[in-house]
Amino acid sequence: MRLRWALAALLLVAGCSAPAAQTQAPQALPAPDAPLPLGTNGAAAPKLDWAPCHGSFQCATAPVPLSYREPDGAKLNLSVIRMPATDPAHRVGSLMINFGGPGTDGVGELMRFGPRYPEQLRAKFDLVSFDPRGIGGSAPVQCPGTPPAAGSPLRDSAAFWTASAAVGKACAAGTGAELSHLSTANVARDMDLLRQALGEQQLNFYGYSYGTYLGGTYANLFPGKLRAMVLDGTLDLVANSTGQPGQQQKPVDVRADVATAQQQELEAFFAACNAAGPGKCAFAGGDLKQKFAAVFDRLTHGPVGGMTVASLMETIDRALYQSSRWPRLAKTLAALVPSSPVSPVPVLDPRVPTHSPGFLAVQCLDSELPQDTAKYAQLAAEEAKRQPYFGVAPVFSMAQCVGWPARDEDRYLGPWNRPRQHPILILANRNDPVTPLANAQATARELGDGHVVVVDGAGHTTLDVPSTAASAAMARYFTDLTVPPEGTVYPPEVRPFP
Repeated sequence: MRLRWALAALLLVAGCSAPAAQTQAPQALPAPDAPLPLGTNGAAAPKLDWAPCHGSFQCATAPVPLSYREPDGAKLNLSVIRMPATDPAHRVGSLMINFGGPGTDGVGELMRFGPRYPEQLRAKFDLVSFDPRGIGGSAPVQCPGTPPAAGSPLRDSAAFWTASAAVGKACAAGTGAELSHLSTANVARDMDLLRQALGEQQLNFYGYSYGTYLGGTYANLFPGKLRAMVLDGTLDLVANSTGQPGQQQKPVDVRADVATAQQQELEAFFAACNAAGPGKCAFAGGDLKQKFAAVFDRLTHGPVGGMTVASLMETIDRALYQSSRWPRLAKTLAALVPSSPVSPVPVLDPRVPTHSPGFLAVQCLDSELPQDTAKYAQLAAEEAKRQPYFGVAPVFSMAQCVGWPARDEDRYLGPWNRPRQHPILILANRNDPVTPLANAQATARELGDGHVVVVDGAGHTTLDVPSTAASAAMARYFTDLTVPPEGTVYPPEVRPFP
């Protein structure tokens, strides 16, 4: 009953969308043997004047070209940080880390996570990070006067698309020319200048989430300059850039099928909850799929204690990032179980993710996205039929990129399989709601030398699903380039219902 009503509502509004924007044809992928695209183009490596900061860390500023087509032209300053190796006599080199996003600052995250890395790694490597261009302390984008999100993509689509486009307009007005030079490819070029500034012949790199796309881009722009790379919580490189043939006119998160990953992790939550029992999981007992369906149906009938369908799905989304949050999710769901059946009404206000200007300033340049707004509602109906709970949000998750008022001609869209000296190690959680295991496996194929190992836990990247065994394998790989056997499974340190 719930599904029939929801689909009816989606199909009803599918023909009532805002006027179509001009559709932009996907850019053709270059052949695998195509010449390398623009590198650093002779730009001089910056001089890093390190100074003590934040206790045991060192900080510096790195001027890099705004445009690598003009290596001696306008500059922007990157904020850089490092944590020196604790055993300099046996130091292997520098390890550059990106903590994801896009929009996440590297300086603050290294201060937060640096001391947690294995001693073997901290002894032999300087851990280095930086705020990517347009983010944090590195010439951040300015988007003053951005209005809040407005309208429903299904009930009031014209207002929704107008509000979605407002962020880009504000960023263009506040940021100016820089907005067209913030692609991941330019961040990768910045990394190669930093590699040179650090005195490293080859780069060692660890990327989380979005940082895996940065890593994949670097590995193909500068394949001969890469020593070792770990990708943790991996995006599907093709899905994030252009999409496979037949997928180009679907948004990024639909191409990556995050809805299926979220549904699979929700079912993993149900299984773990029932196994733990009512004493440890408040939602345990009976058929949890049916209980959850009843909760969802109840909220489609109207808010309960301030909780709506959209806010429930946002709560679930946060809980899926880290399984340590599952006990609290269980209590939330238990409090919403109806005492008697209710008749559902159409869901016209699904959860629609919104993003920071820093995220959008990069993502909207990196990805080919469908620009015809009239087609989104029909796709939402199809995705709701395929994944009733999670299908709609990914359709509109990049809506703020539609009509983005900037384009970076020097972005990178592939190929992804340039020959490299050593294999790339890929860490993937069994259940990851943002970067599914299937994405890691796809990226391994796309790279041609990707090597997937699995942490048997639930959450996004090993930052949220720590594994001592996986961390030790990662440290060994960076130290002596030893790759664990393909398909190795490592246990997590924490289970959701201990």
